[in-house]
This record gives sequence, structure tokens and C-alpha cells, in this order.
Amino acid sequence: MSKTLLSGGLIAGALAGVVVALLQLWLIQPLIIEAERYETGELALPLVQTEDQPGMSTTIQPDDIQIEGANLSRAGLTVIFLTLTWCGFGLLAGASMSAAQMSKNVRPFSAVGIAVSGFAVASLAPALGLPPELPGMPAADLNSRQLWWILTLVATAAGLTLTLRFENWAARGVALAVIALPHVVGAPSVPVAAPMIPPDLAGLYVARVLGVNFLGWLVLGALLERLLAGPLGRKLPTYRKMLD
Repeated sequence: MSKTLLSGGLIAGALAGVVVALLQLWLIQPLIIEAERYETGELALPLVQTEDQPGMSTTIQPDDIQIEGANLSRAGLTVIFLTLTWCGFGLLAGASMSAAQMSKNVRPFSAVGIAVSGFAVASLAPALGLPPELPGMPAADLNSRQLWWILTLVATAAGLTLTLRFENWAARGVALAVIALPHVVGAPSVPVAAPMIPPDLAGLYVARVLGVNFLGWLVLGALLERLLAGPLGRKLPTYRKMLD
């Protein structure tokens, strides 16, 4: 059973990672490349343009065109990194499903349950305090951001676990307090600086990152439900049954 869980989590995570990588290259990578043009000074906002930065010019000089081989290398590294990352998510989600199935006090996950829980823990909750950032955007200290991100992830996961394990209102109140604690403390503050990236570009980037991550979790949840329903001993409940 352990081998099945391991292989099932890896397979589901790898496939979800490939889907996320393709969506990343299609929807997110162009935004990153455009932001890099603002970061390097090739493009500039009207309010921050200088004599050395003519600003608002969208003309790419021949010398600035990226080599095709470099683009392919960047795309390949993106696919590898996201595949490995989602393999880890698959292993964690598979372990959570097995724990839920073997515990009498925890309701088992469905595909939608896995997607919503994983997205809330790994993407949505951290993004409430630290939205995804484009190159050139002002950011707080890296160590502080990493620490707050980890604490938020752990707190959100712990709160959701309490909610699934106990159905009384006292436990739900404690779970809500645990989930809210990192946000009450507050994320590391971003230093005040003149904007380099258009706000609409930054907003579109945040929306696409969160949307792609949610789709990735939906794919991962559906694959895990398909692959692990048999090894875990009984068919996992549907979303409608979980609401009953």
C-alpha cells in the first residue's frame, strides 16, 4: 500500500506539474518577460521615465531579441522545476488522503476537497499577505517572506485539519483563530519605492498565478481520486456527498 501511495502521488503530481508548466508558459511567462523589460529599463512608466529611459517605447532592438536556445532552456527548466514541485504536492496530498481514510474521526477527501484544501494552504492563504511578485516589484526581506510563508502554510493546514477532525463549534473557532493568526501578525512590510511595473500587469499576473495553481490542484485531486480510490479500500466520496 505504501508503494502504491508513493507511486500514485508521484504520477499524479508529475502529470499535474506538466499541466501547470504548460499553462505557465502560455499565460504567465509572457507577463514575466514583459516585466523584465521594465526592470531592465527597456520600458518605463511615464511617471518614472528619465533622460536615460525614454519610456513607453515598445520597440525591441535586434540586439535585444533573446536567443531561441535560451528561451528553450528557460522553458525546459520551468517544466522540470514545476514537475518536481508538484510531485511533492502529490506525495503530501496522497499521504493526507491515506490518513483521512484510515482515521475514523477524519472525513475522507474528494477530488474537489483536495483541490480546495491544497489551493487554500499552498496558494491562497500566503497570497493574502504576500501576493505573487513580478520582477522589478518592491519586496520585503527574503528571509522574512520565507518565514511568514511557511508559518502561514502550517497554520492554514493545521486549521483545516482541526476542521476536518472535529465538528463542534469550539474546534472550528480554534481552527479559525489558527488560520487567521499569521494574517493578524501581518506579512513583512514592503519597502516604499517608485513603481516600475504597471499596476494592471501586476494584477493580471496575480490573477493568472492563482488561477493556474487552482487548475493544477483540480487536476491533482482528480488524478489522486482516480489512482488511489482502490488502494485505499473504498471509493472516495463525491463533493455532493461531502456536503450532506
